[in-house]
Amino acid sequence: MVHTIKDIDERQSALRDETRKRVEQCLAMPSASSRQASADDVDATNAARKEIERAHADINQLSLEKVRLARIALEMIQYNIRDLDAELGPFTEEMKQRNEAGFDDEFAVDGVDGVDPTGFGDFDHPGPADHRPKKSHKKKQPAAPQPGERVAANIGEITTGPGAQEWIVAVVVQYLPQELAYEVMDADDDAAAEGNGQTYRLPQDLVIAMPRSATSRDGVNFPQGTTVLAVYPNTTTFYRAVVVQQAKKVGNGEYGEFLLEFEDDGDADGLPQRPVPFAHVVRHP
Repeated sequence: MVHTIKDIDERQSALRDETRKRVEQCLAMPSASSRQASADDVDATNAARKEIERAHADINQLSLEKVRLARIALEMIQYNIRDLDAELGPFTEEMKQRNEAGFDDEFAVDGVDGVDPTGFGDFDHPGPADHRPKKSHKKKQPAAPQPGERVAANIGEITTGPGAQEWIVAVVVQYLPQELAYEVMDADDDAAAEGNGQTYRLPQDLVIAMPRSATSRDGVNFPQGTTVLAVYPNTTTFYRAVVVQQAKKVGNGEYGEFLLEFEDDGDADGLPQRPVPFAHVVRHP
């Protein structure tokens, strides 16, 4: 439709140029009321006038057609906006929940009350694009784990070999900046309580900070269907799992338990759904 309007514009422009030339030719002819005007001059002037009037009528008709097409286009846009608004509502709510949960929001646009986030305004009251609210795309970086804090540590790379996955709950002993590595201690070792447990030196990409608390500030309330690493109940080992139900707030801004299905945890009846505390679930690497 936009291309059609553009074609009409080009036709109008050509017709206006042609009409302007005819008007100039008509003005150069002897006046019909002049004594020097012959019958042929009068006929030529009348013929030119009729051509100019027809051209004006054609230009006017093309203008009306442009207005008609523009109104149809506007109705189509407004219809699609209503359709998109209906879809955007649930999506906006999901993004709001993800933001509260600590997800990086790379899609939502910061809206300001009374300000159109697109910067275009509505059709009756358009707004300048310069007033468009700015969106920061800085990603939320989790705080680096500190000595004494719990982490998910992949010791499989050390005990089994490259690419192995064996994630355990460990306690940070120290960070080694020159090596970009952590020294961690197995939290399940009986000697760990005395500070003499089994220790491992792991590259920092094999260590994931566990939430310091059950709040969205320290952890992520992963949405349904997310693949995560979670501590299997009554153990200190992480296993791959899928979120069946997000954790619900229990008060003081804290979350309760996720409902998870652990990989390879099923039988003939399917995968059991197990509750796991919020602070025992981390993003799958």
